[in-house]
Amino acid sequence: MPQSVSSSNGRAIRVVVDGRELTGNGRFGGLGSFTRSLLASLAADSTLRVRALTTDTGTVPAGVEPVRILRRFDERRRSVYEHEALVSLDVARTGGDVVFSPVIHGVPWTRKPYVQTLHDVIPLVLPNADLAYLRKWWRRWARAYRRADAVVAVSRHSADEGIRVLGLAPDRVHVAYNGVSAKFTPRPSGEPDEPPYLLVVSDYQPRKGLRDTVAVAGALADLGYPHTLKIAGRVQPQFENEVDEIVATAPRPDRVERLGFVDDLVELYRGASLFVWCSRYEGFGLPVAEAMACGVPVVSYANSSLPEIVGDGGILVPDGDVEAMVGAARSLLDDRARWEELREAGIERAGEFTWDKSASVYEEIFRGLAAR
Repeated sequence: MPQSVSSSNGRAIRVVVDGRELTGNGRFGGLGSFTRSLLASLAADSTLRVRALTTDTGTVPAGVEPVRILRRFDERRRSVYEHEALVSLDVARTGGDVVFSPVIHGVPWTRKPYVQTLHDVIPLVLPNADLAYLRKWWRRWARAYRRADAVVAVSRHSADEGIRVLGLAPDRVHVAYNGVSAKFTPRPSGEPDEPPYLLVVSDYQPRKGLRDTVAVAGALADLGYPHTLKIAGRVQPQFENEVDEIVATAPRPDRVERLGFVDDLVELYRGASLFVWCSRYEGFGLPVAEAMACGVPVVSYANSSLPEIVGDGGILVPDGDVEAMVGAARSLLDDRARWEELREAGIERAGEFTWDKSASVYEEIFRGLAAR
């Protein structure tokens, strides 16, 4: 990681970060994991002084200076409105050379050079009814992205979508892939667990394709494969009935095991025979990269960012084609040599995604903006 000091007077560049997703329900999801991981890598650079706005100073990674902010509301929608109303004032009071928002709604206003992460524009490109309220919010949030001095997308696909859908200036859009935590490593033996299981890891959302995933598991069970499907991930209350219905009406509900939120996923990944990913749209697709890092062969739909992330580290099938997904799974479960080959390819592919690489892109952007 570069260590050269770039500020004109030789002092560390002060980066003020909106750390909202380090607390509340956000800490359990992808945005919380993204913020923690990226800040930890940024903090390792001695030429940066990283300060995170947070309601709970105990959630800030080592090396990052916490800046306590006050909020009243915990309920998701009220808390978003409250945070949007106050975060610009918090940023102004904190002081700094660069403002950075990894949060999807951004910082509404700041006089400082401003960097915004673009994770995806899913509510603006998918017609799903569950995304209607987010579409309304995005009409307001998009202003922060257009105003930003730099927008850093988590994939080339997300970057292109930001330019196309949000009207972002291409010369202000950069790409920094998400990283995979160093804890996600393969088993030395390379042997999956017995009894065998297929795995999917994701907080539930309709676009994640759970109905297709249980259909794949059911088809394999009917063909005589002994594998259970394990589903790891939080289900928010508004989706509980929907998930219950999907599992109850699955072709083989006896082969579906819901695990809920799993704090430590490493052994769960390592023990799987296959990682089955039927998501219909991803800005990046971190669970796919984590699975590959743990030595689990991946079978995924080919849509959005997934061909870019999976590359030759997994099998990609046409979007929405359950039959092709079943066929790809069988090709691996029936051929140990092919399974081993894809396992090694996935490990190599996942090694390309590190938080230090991601942080280096942000560091270069911070230095360029601070020097203006």
